[in-house]
Amino acid sequence: MLLRIKIENFLSFYNEVEFNMFPNIKRTTFLNHIYLKQEIPLLKQSVIYGANGSGKSNLLSSINFIKRFVTNKDFLNDSLIIKSKFRLKEENSKPINILIEFKKKDIYYKYQIKLNSKEIFEKLLISGLDKKDDIVIFKRENNKIITGGNRSKEVSKAIDKLIKKNPYSSIISLNNEFPISNNEHMGFVYDWFSQDLKTLTLNRIIPSLIDLMSKNKKILKFANNIFKEIGLGIESLEIDSENINKLLEKEANSDNKLKELLTKKLDVSDGITKMKNDKVLFSIVKEKGEHIIKQFLFKQAGLDNYTGEMDIEDQSDGTVKLLNLIPALYDVIENGKIVCIDEIENSIHPTLISALVSYFSKSKSKGQLIFTTHETELLNQQRLMRPDEVWFTEKENGNSRMYSLNDFKEHNTINIKNGYMEGRYGAIPFIGKLE
Repeated sequence: MLLRIKIENFLSFYNEVEFNMFPNIKRTTFLNHIYLKQEIPLLKQSVIYGANGSGKSNLLSSINFIKRFVTNKDFLNDSLIIKSKFRLKEENSKPINILIEFKKKDIYYKYQIKLNSKEIFEKLLISGLDKKDDIVIFKRENNKIITGGNRSKEVSKAIDKLIKKNPYSSIISLNNEFPISNNEHMGFVYDWFSQDLKTLTLNRIIPSLIDLMSKNKKILKFANNIFKEIGLGIESLEIDSENINKLLEKEANSDNKLKELLTKKLDVSDGITKMKNDKVLFSIVKEKGEHIIKQFLFKQAGLDNYTGEMDIEDQSDGTVKLLNLIPALYDVIENGKIVCIDEIENSIHPTLISALVSYFSKSKSKGQLIFTTHETELLNQQRLMRPDEVWFTEKENGNSRMYSLNDFKEHNTINIKNGYMEGRYGAIPFIGKLE
């Protein structure tokens, strides 16, 4: 679970901003949107609004930045630090400063990085939750490492040698690749960043989607449940599988769109995926020594109770975009992941996005969903979102600030959408006169 993140001097955030998943416990609407049965109640979802270029995507970029630093020892370098700092200031000697608080295995952690040109500060703490002192797992200042417990001279030398060889690498990433500490917390934290925390960019096509759903029938079933729930006119989504040799025999005299690829020499130990217009047309995999071609098959309701079969090329961009969101939503609801999605509504109709958010809100989710959007239909505090789930970003002189709708103390009868469009909460574009 994510508790909060603080960001300073990263991309458009020059001054420190905070984003958190803490509910306002005085609000009694949509209590099913809160994980209440734990030491710290947390929200299961949050949405970020803002004008184009206001910084809302940069929040997700900061989450992805710290994730990649922790999980990839080769991620960071001096030029990336310079590029990632706030650059709309003549002189900027401040370091990038990111602090993230989260829960893993019922343990609350604080992890912080401060990065400047050729200067790396890093620390990991077990949080005392402001009730007792934090416990130090490790602190790092450049090549100097301080751990919370005792360590042998051999381990100390190994750590020093590793840091000198990899000065821009996180201690956590190095420990995962070259185990130098038997501290279990290092492993827990690495797993949280690598497995539990996921970010989806605007271009989120999954080439392996057919194979993924073919191997995991639970995700396919989950997709069918969502399609039925939100009303796409799709009676069922199936995966059609066929031996390539049999298909070639059947299509020998036709001008089939697959024929050109299928007649080529195949070497698909790792699989082949055919894409067109960001749609996964088919995948070829090797199963039990045979080449199998797999395609999505959409069974859709027609006239006079007729059910037709259509392939993915017949589907709208919105349906395909929604289909590519399915694994992420499955991870949140069924596997307890924290998934951050940039512009969740991309090519998807407002009514479908509202239905999707409603579906997630009512689900017995185990994880958290964080997303950016321009879709104002979601700003319905009577039907969809609590005010403490809504955040805004606004930019002035290149510097982004971030704040919660909950700060405005609006009554639960107020029409939030109208207020937002009227500029009551800021975070909307300023349009000058067009001559």
